[in-house]
Amino acid sequence: MPTENKVDAPLQLERSTVTKLVITGAPSLDPITVFLEDLAPCKGKITVSCWGKSWTAYWGGMWDGLSIGQFFCELNTGYIIGYFDQAMSSRQFSGDALANKVQVNVLKDRRRGELGQGEARELFTEAEDLRESPSIDHLHGAHSDLMNKIFGDEWWHLANDATEPNPDYAYLERIIHAVQQALSQEQQQVKV
Repeated sequence: MPTENKVDAPLQLERSTVTKLVITGAPSLDPITVFLEDLAPCKGKITVSCWGKSWTAYWGGMWDGLSIGQFFCELNTGYIIGYFDQAMSSRQFSGDALANKVQVNVLKDRRRGELGQGEARELFTEAEDLRESPSIDHLHGAHSDLMNKIFGDEWWHLANDATEPNPDYAYLERIIHAVQQALSQEQQQVKV
């Protein structure tokens, strides 16, 4: 059912100046679009887009005298990624790393005499199935018996370090470096 539009007060409009940059030529990256908006002294917003994905950050307390572009160039990549995507980590769960860790533990237990040859071979082979695991949560249902045998009742704590570099993090890192490089080049050109 349509809602009635009440025209009690006019909508407020505010204009601002936005700078749009398109960065091309960054190694192994599609064109990057950057929108820079200096909203007020020490306040700015940046939006970075590449290959259908976008990341936005707003800073309400930038260092005095810096534009959003200058401020962005001064920041650490990890800090920027934290602003763009708080849930993104530089490492992610790896079924391969977990399978390797389990197999190393099986070999250690075998050498200490805690496992017989047949049981060790069976666990070692069973660990290969872990390579296809997409997450620790998946292990609870599919492989909890194996994980209990290897690591004990609270195995998930010991499996937390089964990680590999996160390619999404590395991708965003490369994009940020390209943006910082382009913004620095632009600032140098303005000075000349």
